[in-house]
Amino acid sequence: MTEKQKIQYSVVIPTYNESSKEKEMKSHLELIKEYFEKKRITYEIVIVLDGPTDETSNLVEKYTRNNRENVVILDRKINRGKGYSIREGLLAAKGERRMFTDMDGATKIEMLDKLIPEMDKGADFVIGSRDLNESEIKNRQPFWKEWLGNIGNLMIQFIGGLWGIKDTQCGFKLFKEQFVKDVLPRTVINRWGVDFEILIIGKKLGYKMVQVPVEWDDKGESLVGISGYISTFKDLFNVRWNVIKGVYQFNKKVENIKK
Repeated sequence: MTEKQKIQYSVVIPTYNESSKEKEMKSHLELIKEYFEKKRITYEIVIVLDGPTDETSNLVEKYTRNNRENVVILDRKINRGKGYSIREGLLAAKGERRMFTDMDGATKIEMLDKLIPEMDKGADFVIGSRDLNESEIKNRQPFWKEWLGNIGNLMIQFIGGLWGIKDTQCGFKLFKEQFVKDVLPRTVINRWGVDFEILIIGKKLGYKMVQVPVEWDDKGESLVGISGYISTFKDLFNVRWNVIKGVYQFNKKVENIKK
């Protein structure tokens, strides 16, 4: 890809300790490359290393070596969290459309075939959902995670004002460039709650959202334990309080916001 070519799609991947899923990492990165090159779409992969303490950095270097012209690695040595990494990656990206996905490829990149048509029809951001009738779950999470997830989803819909959005936490979301530039600088959540923070801000600003069913395959060994769920619930109340306090400054253009 030459410097003069506009990047159409940016794929942001927040990455922490993923060495136990080396096989999934390799496959996911290869499939992303294959997907865009088959369609002759210009793209970049933005990998945000969130201060990993295992061999993840070396594995990322290894499995992107044959595609470095399309790969950007943001190697941050300090762990700041998923939210910080997504914000950093999306704002550093250059694509006209920007998405984020998980490194283990729980949702395959080919699911973009379901998101892109909705954006072509006018949606500003399109989110993958595991909880719509047409969604396909190939390998389910443990029961306790599904139970907590269902409770959490009801709380997010009620407290966050996101009624009808059945799955805010699926790591497969696509945004227009303008949406990213307007919404992401307003976000303040650095951990797991960034997903619904983005949706709440986007909705408040009047952007059009569509949710679509996706296939999802739990890869096991998730980094989200019980403490992660507790942290997410805390994030939810913090976001609600931020809305009440006017932290997101919906009445101002993003360039006029002072932090």
